[in-house]
Amino acid sequence: MIPDWVRSTSRCWLLWCCSISACDSSPPACHFGAEHALFESTAPAFDDVALVWLGTHAVAVFSEATGLYARQLDAQGLARAAVVRLGPRCDAGVAAAVGGKGALLACARRATDQVETSGVVSLYELDAQLAIVRLERFGRVGRSSHGIALTVLSNDVVVSWQDAAAGNARVWLTRRRQGSEPRAISEQAWYASAPGVVTRGDRLYASWAETREAGSSFESRVRLVGVGANASPQGPVTVVTTRDDAPAPELAASQAGLWLSFRDQRRLGRKKTGLYLARLDALGKTVSEPVRAGRADGVGRPVLRPCLGGLVAATPRTFAGDYFVGVVRADLALRTLSGEQQFYEDSHEFAQVASTCADDRALLVIAERGRLGGGRAALRSVTFTCD
Repeated sequence: MIPDWVRSTSRCWLLWCCSISACDSSPPACHFGAEHALFESTAPAFDDVALVWLGTHAVAVFSEATGLYARQLDAQGLARAAVVRLGPRCDAGVAAAVGGKGALLACARRATDQVETSGVVSLYELDAQLAIVRLERFGRVGRSSHGIALTVLSNDVVVSWQDAAAGNARVWLTRRRQGSEPRAISEQAWYASAPGVVTRGDRLYASWAETREAGSSFESRVRLVGVGANASPQGPVTVVTTRDDAPAPELAASQAGLWLSFRDQRRLGRKKTGLYLARLDALGKTVSEPVRAGRADGVGRPVLRPCLGGLVAATPRTFAGDYFVGVVRADLALRTLSGEQQFYEDSHEFAQVASTCADDRALLVIAERGRLGGGRAALRSVTFTCD
């Protein structure tokens, strides 16, 4: 580990070089709190990470080569108890949500080369001590799959995931308490990405990206389905089209509205992929011109959460060959963005991030990957606040 003063200097230098220009004359002043070590992987990378706030504490969920794990954190990101192993690894992704007296976890495990039907989604219900109360398995997960999402709507558990194999990928969705069979919600002629799901009032929204070849190039679009508590999903709508082949859309919802983040290169000639934010109406149509929040050319998916009286976007990205996570706070109207704060350390590559809103702060868990694909990966937590 490098000295704190070196790490701080590196972060400040990056902030000066990479600060975004989409803010007005008086953006909020935001900063990270102390960081905490949570786990060191035996492998050079994590499969996926997730984080959920349960009202009094958070639960960090992560998967790597030796299994699926969970750990309780306080509002500062400090571990409250030992790491708990829940089962085999979830190589196709993990997701977490509030459920009953504990947490709900969704885990996607890919099919093996020998048995294509062996891929499956596992839904865990945990108690307050992270013991497994209930375990259910359903669906199918192909050998190339990655991405799963989880939410709760009117006491119904909703799970959506990517099923990908042999050049084809679909997004599936199921509502478990209704006993519904999983159904594909993406179009078969397009390659569908990892999905996201959120709820607002009595409505459920699911988003994903779809791409397909178009001559010597490709077409790429972000799709959205909105559905009421007692209805089945109807046909999806296209929210935006993009020039990026991996838009990685993410929804955020609260009583104040619905928002979308996505990766794109919206300006012709702009070489670096950016993260864009847009406000949506209840039908999934954009009601504001997308705003560029910063660079988003990293390895993992960006995340977007309502927090700190606005929205907090955390984005894996690069600069000068370094991999780190940039975090910004936007107001709900997307008129004012804070300066970007970067979670950065020399000779380390931070590739994945998960976030939640914990009381008066955002809480993040950030996964490192081994430098240049070698070595071990570490998982850390950090808070993010704005004045």
